[in-house]
Amino acid sequence: MKQAKKIFKVLILTVFLSTSVLGLLRIVIPNLLDIETAKIISYFYWSGLLLVEIVLAVLALYYFVKEPSRRIRLITLSICHFTVFLALPLALNDWAYTAVLYPWPHTLQAFDAKTSKTILWLSLFVGFGIIPLISYIWGRKAFCGYICPHGAFISETYGRIFKQHPGRLVILNKFIPPIYFSLMTVALLVILILPETLTSVRSFQKVVFFITAELLYFVFLVPLVGGRSYCNLICPLGYAIKQISSFKTVDSRNQRTNR
Repeated sequence: MKQAKKIFKVLILTVFLSTSVLGLLRIVIPNLLDIETAKIISYFYWSGLLLVEIVLAVLALYYFVKEPSRRIRLITLSICHFTVFLALPLALNDWAYTAVLYPWPHTLQAFDAKTSKTILWLSLFVGFGIIPLISYIWGRKAFCGYICPHGAFISETYGRIFKQHPGRLVILNKFIPPIYFSLMTVALLVILILPETLTSVRSFQKVVFFITAELLYFVFLVPLVGGRSYCNLICPLGYAIKQISSFKTVDSRNQRTNR
């Protein structure tokens, strides 16, 4: 049984690694590839991505059965993840719908030139309205516990096949999230003030996202630290939510003090 688990871990790591690398290639060197090579890379990338989603669905079902106490969380996270990753993009033939639950400061996808106005406004509504509101009312557990289609869902599925070591690399939490958030803030201001920079800024942001949120997270951080490693050590949206939640704590303390 232990040997089977090891083999499964190696196989799924291989899939995540190859898919992440192919995704990076599609972004970094698209103009350097001939048409046939680009098609082959794109084919294997989307095939790998589909395989990843199938594995995640199987893991979600497995832990749904195995851990009854986490079923509500698994249901809500699975709905959010598969809705923005598969249902909406496939039904409406537009992969930009992932921006709805991957708003700024997580990505700049909503601001892409090819992104429709509907998706842009939905992403802005979620990122600047819904997420701050529920984070202030219920704290980090609202979005980061029951909605986030990335770190939260991954931690409840793929992250559970590895041992958790939350104490590792914890010092990064003090530096990476605030720096990342600051850079995403600067990037947003730059593309708003200088719209002609959108393509170059967005291209760089996509490379950073693939390296941190996919390659680094899936292949290295999850096995070495745990499922919540991206959330705690990197995620700029998680950092913003943490700051918003802290206002609720301060307000509560002030109310108790003034009684």
